[in-house]
Amino acid sequence: MRPGIILGVLLLAQAAPLRAAGSSAAQFLSLGFGARALGMGEAYTAVSDDISAVYYNPAGLASGGEGRELAFSHAFHLEDTSVSQAAYLRRPFAAAVTYFSAGELEGRDATGGLTGDFSARDVAAQLSRGFKLGPLDAGLTGRVISQRIRSSGATSFAADAGLLYRFAGTPWSLGAAVTNLGTKVKFEEESFPLPLKFKAGAAAAFSGARLLLAVDAELPAEGPALARLGAEYTGLEGIALRLGWRTAASGQRDAILGRGFDEASGTAGLYGFFAGAGFAYAGFSLDYALLPYGDLGTAHRFAVGLKF
Repeated sequence: MRPGIILGVLLLAQAAPLRAAGSSAAQFLSLGFGARALGMGEAYTAVSDDISAVYYNPAGLASGGEGRELAFSHAFHLEDTSVSQAAYLRRPFAAAVTYFSAGELEGRDATGGLTGDFSARDVAAQLSRGFKLGPLDAGLTGRVISQRIRSSGATSFAADAGLLYRFAGTPWSLGAAVTNLGTKVKFEEESFPLPLKFKAGAAAAFSGARLLLAVDAELPAEGPALARLGAEYTGLEGIALRLGWRTAASGQRDAILGRGFDEASGTAGLYGFFAGAGFAYAGFSLDYALLPYGDLGTAHRFAVGLKF
């Protein structure tokens, strides 16, 4: 059996067991990468044509030229949390680091008494490689994850695998990936699985209209299947405009939107929508993504990149 078929079967085989898994830890691994893909609703599995492939589908590292890329991003997330990322790409290899900070947290004992503030932080470091399997692009990622909250810490290991097929002479591409397949996170006596998920998507890049359209189906380890839609328009010289949308489980959506509470605001209905913009000139890029979370607030993601 050809290697590409074997890897494809392994990816597809993850879809069913993913839906039966329990509650997972290391949720910062689900916060996306950079700003371009987020502006498109993270419908990126079949796109993955830049440094963001290290997160969405490592198969995107297999082809695309011999240049190098360097990227940094920072997200002002919800409730004083933040996400910072850095990545370096020299095809077919790439490396990336993600740092998540939960800010200052209020500590309480079993009776509810204050015990003083404490902090929590998570770090993930990874190496990725793309390679060719006949007409297919393929990729693998190895990742080490370190989490710490107060005086407790945990270390776990994970891997991603992806496939990407671009139809020669057409704007179409197909992609599939499984992410965060690895060991459990153990804090003291309790263990939790990583946020394992299977993704499959399609994309079409219409060069004449300077329009990129993408759709993803996502099967997370916890919760129902999700659909993601994304679009990018580059018809303005040096400027990119992006829109995205994702579905959500009804219970999760109601909780985030504050439904049932009198104080729910008019911005609540924007949850599930994404927007972004980018500027590129002479190898330099600056990108921004806006992520509304209803009455929980709005997250802002900025990213800068350099191709050389």
